[in-house]
Amino acid sequence: MDDLTYFYTAIGYALLIPGAIMCLLPIRNHLRIPLKKLCLLLFPTLILYSIMMPLIEKQFSIGNQTLFSLTIFLCFPVYCMAVDLKKIKLFYLFLSNVALLSFAGLAFYMVDAYIVNNGIISPIYDTAVVSQWCATLLLLCFVFLPFFNRKLTWTLEHFHSTPVWNMVWTVPALITFCNFAMIPVDYKNATVGRIFSLYILIDTTLLLLFLLFQQMFYLIAKTLIEKSEHETKTQLLQIQANQYQNLLRYVNETSKLRHDFRHTAHTLSSLAQENDTEKILCYLKEYSQELDSYRPRLFCRHTAANAILSYYASIAESSHIQMNWRIDLPAKLSVSDVDLCTILGNLLENAIDGCIDVPLAQRFINLSADLTENKELYIICVNSSGGNLKKSGAKYLSTKKGGTGIGLLSISVTAEKYAGVTRFYHSDREFNSEVMLNLSDNPCH
Repeated sequence: MDDLTYFYTAIGYALLIPGAIMCLLPIRNHLRIPLKKLCLLLFPTLILYSIMMPLIEKQFSIGNQTLFSLTIFLCFPVYCMAVDLKKIKLFYLFLSNVALLSFAGLAFYMVDAYIVNNGIISPIYDTAVVSQWCATLLLLCFVFLPFFNRKLTWTLEHFHSTPVWNMVWTVPALITFCNFAMIPVDYKNATVGRIFSLYILIDTTLLLLFLLFQQMFYLIAKTLIEKSEHETKTQLLQIQANQYQNLLRYVNETSKLRHDFRHTAHTLSSLAQENDTEKILCYLKEYSQELDSYRPRLFCRHTAANAILSYYASIAESSHIQMNWRIDLPAKLSVSDVDLCTILGNLLENAIDGCIDVPLAQRFINLSADLTENKELYIICVNSSGGNLKKSGAKYLSTKKGGTGIGLLSISVTAEKYAGVTRFYHSDREFNSEVMLNLSDNPCH
């Protein structure tokens, strides 16, 4: 291996560098180590890898295609360790980038076959390697950065349907396989008649179909999420409408009570003149109970939160669940009403479900919500539990028949939007939920 061959072989292996960039950009917010620190560690390692691999290739007489393919798939476990994201999502992103770069890899073989079969004298540089690098940079700059990066980032962060993720990875895998299968075994057959033109046509069609699939997947994911958010907003509006009707009922009933108060005053005056203290106390007790029955619930000044809390409080009361709630939320918060009510609603729904299997005397839900001076919102919920909890690894599963078990996942995903954290754990008789949202960087809604 002369110096020039060694140099271009090393340049070929260095194609892992743009591949690493494409794998890191969409998940940069989920790295387990800081991006700068990772780059300082990763890219010098890839450069050293590019320098060493031609020597290993020569020493053991192994083809670069075999070594390069083996290296790519050995990178995936390391990728999973560096990123805090579901492995199936990382697998899809990884395969999508491999599929995209496989088009540039096929360009190398087609250009090389064209040069060899037409007897073109190669200039001082390796035309096939340069073509592959040009194709890679074109895909990076004009396909990945303006198209893949933004949409893949959004899909990875917002779409969480595991059954769908378990299926969609097959598309980039199939594209990669097709490009690999199209590598000409014998260069002599690659440019016979119209075969070379057909190669270009088929590969261009595959690229367009792959891009179309990525666009469709993004649009479908976005539509499903928007539908879910719309349903949540509709439910919230319905709850707020019910709360508004309760307030109207309170206004009407208290107006009637105020109108009838003079009769109450006359009655009390007559009883006082008769010195019938026992009847006065009994009458006042009944009147107080009547007032309490019309009193609206006011847990906090935040309208949407108060509506969702009132809704679940009525369900808890009908289920004979003791409530100890301390909610200290201002009228305005830098978190959307939908997100806040999603968290509170899922917490209380899970808490009420957890209390159902507990004897009446032992049912309770303790709930607190506070906003600190540092704009950190803490929500803590502790409820009684029958202990019949299901887990898969570190995740809790639904105990409902046919339940999806996405309530706690929805809370965690919503918390991540606000750079927050969640913690769920249980004991024999209690289930604990802890949620923290960082609202310091979010403008007020």
